[in-house]
Amino acid sequence: MIKKSMDIVDVYAWVHANKSVLEGCYVDNIYRAKYSWLIKLRCKDEVKLLKVEPGQRMHLSKIEPLHKDVDNFARYMRAHVRDMRVESLEMPWWERIVVLKTNKGGRSLVHYIEILPRGVWVITSGEGKILYASRFEEFKDRAIKPGLTYTPPPLKGLSPRDHEALRASITRGKDIVRGIVYGWGLPGYVAEEILYRAGLYEVKNVEPSKIPTSDIEKLLDVYTRLLEEAKQGRGRLVIGESGPELFTPYKPSLLVELQKKEVREYDRFDDAIDVYFGEYESLMELEARRRELEKQLENWRKLIEEQKKTIEDYKEELNRLTRVLELIYKHYNEVNEKLECAIEARRSRGWEAVKECGVSSYEQSRGLVFIEVEGVLIPLSIREPLERQVVELEKKRGELEKKIERAVEALNELEAKSKTLEIEAAKPIFSRLPPRYWYERFRWTLTRNGLLVVAGRDAPQNEYLVRRHLKDEDIFLHADVYGAPATILLRGRVEVADEDILDAAWIAACYSRGWKAGVSYVDVYWVYGSQVSKSPPSGEYLGKGAFMVYGERRYVRVPLVLGVGLRLFCDPIYGGYIKVFVGSPDSVKASSLSYVIIVPGDEELGELAKTIKRLLVEGAYRRSGVYFEVDVNEIQSALPGPSRIVEHGVGGGVAECAE
Repeated sequence: MIKKSMDIVDVYAWVHANKSVLEGCYVDNIYRAKYSWLIKLRCKDEVKLLKVEPGQRMHLSKIEPLHKDVDNFARYMRAHVRDMRVESLEMPWWERIVVLKTNKGGRSLVHYIEILPRGVWVITSGEGKILYASRFEEFKDRAIKPGLTYTPPPLKGLSPRDHEALRASITRGKDIVRGIVYGWGLPGYVAEEILYRAGLYEVKNVEPSKIPTSDIEKLLDVYTRLLEEAKQGRGRLVIGESGPELFTPYKPSLLVELQKKEVREYDRFDDAIDVYFGEYESLMELEARRRELEKQLENWRKLIEEQKKTIEDYKEELNRLTRVLELIYKHYNEVNEKLECAIEARRSRGWEAVKECGVSSYEQSRGLVFIEVEGVLIPLSIREPLERQVVELEKKRGELEKKIERAVEALNELEAKSKTLEIEAAKPIFSRLPPRYWYERFRWTLTRNGLLVVAGRDAPQNEYLVRRHLKDEDIFLHADVYGAPATILLRGRVEVADEDILDAAWIAACYSRGWKAGVSYVDVYWVYGSQVSKSPPSGEYLGKGAFMVYGERRYVRVPLVLGVGLRLFCDPIYGGYIKVFVGSPDSVKASSLSYVIIVPGDEELGELAKTIKRLLVEGAYRRSGVYFEVDVNEIQSALPGPSRIVEHGVGGGVAECAE
């Protein structure tokens, strides 16, 4: 990847595209993820996720990180910014600084989000006094500290409207392309795009003073038109050999026409940015995982080498000890005579006298004499008879043999663990985070014919679904028991097959209280949306999540058996991604890479989810040859209650997405 942050044209295009989208939204919550802060916004049409990473990016996203936390900055935001209304979104200077104003009850806060290198997210009062920041720091030309008035970093960019300044500043470079980069404050690839569109790419290395005035005017005109194109809100991704290399809010004609690069187009600029940084984060995670595995492998290799050295030392000592014992046995009488002589000589006349007994040398401090046999010096204690010392030496030899045996076993275990780690490191890893769509707040599935089914997790969600999403032509389903989700088969104008209704009924049944009660089956009725009303008969009251159903009800009997699988989805915007998928066993088996089948049981949800994760990941690897990373919490959230596994295997779903 060659692009690590949004450039000035990106920021200009993004603010223009999202000004009307974000103004009027409310700050719902704030989190800290590994790479960015996440702001959940309640907007008119839906909940939106805004990712902010000072110094790099700011964009709407459908990719929600698996792990979110709350750091000090998020705590401050929760305490002081949550529930505030977004009043305005501006780019007041021709610089990568976005100004977001929020208000609640007449109290205003101003957010300066700097996408510049070493940029900071600064929150000030309406009067500009700094209240908090993503970090406090003193720079050469300004300070970010509480109580000070916020001042931006020195502004280097020239407004594209100031043509006089642009004409003068282009002479700063030693050639025309550098003149645009340094004079106009644009990155090199934007400067080259302007030159290419103006028909001046071939003279990009010519001195600015040698460029005719008419060509300078042409560059200004192309620059203006490029910015107008950027304001249209579309996005492009430039694809290289290893994945996305660049994102732009305009068509990169130079890269397409001259360099023959592959370019993907998106209706929304946010989608292009989201996909780009989603891929970037995935690569970062894979690289971090690779480094961690390499570090672990290196540690295992060191342990293996140390263990081998230990075994060699043991073997060397064993060989020495065996040789000593062989020589003692072979020359037992000779060695014994010399040792007994030395013992008596030391006792009666002192240590110097032991040399008269044929002893080569001695160590008085250790109580040893050294007797040479066939060129080998044998150390023997002068305090013990030879017979007892031989017994001790045999004992030591036996202990060494056992040590070697245990050390070899330990070495084999180390090598096996290292080999397992090498295999793990060589596995193709799929870690791309999936986009998150509106219906994933609820229970959901897709029928065998691709129709969406949604069901409430609780009474408020039941209420919301019926009020906001149930249309007259849709199909409403409900288990014929107290305590069951309002389930909707969103059909639109599509003809519905019996198997679609059955797949939807499976969700209505399995997520009812019948599962926790441990019953074998549940009856589910279905009606058209036009038969469901929130208006009670005169004089009656309907509680939250309750509805009136009029007319004929059609029933389906559903056994409480649920499929849970890993399904690969191929998205035209986000590419391939994996999700935990639930539904009828037939539907899950047919559409997933791997699956498990569960029934009501008594296994604890946390441990069961871990087991299911292992089975799904192993099954998906057998099916696709790829190791998929799955969040165990996503699996646990999909379980209807205490369960047990009755079957697992490899499914028939698509294993890879077409390019």
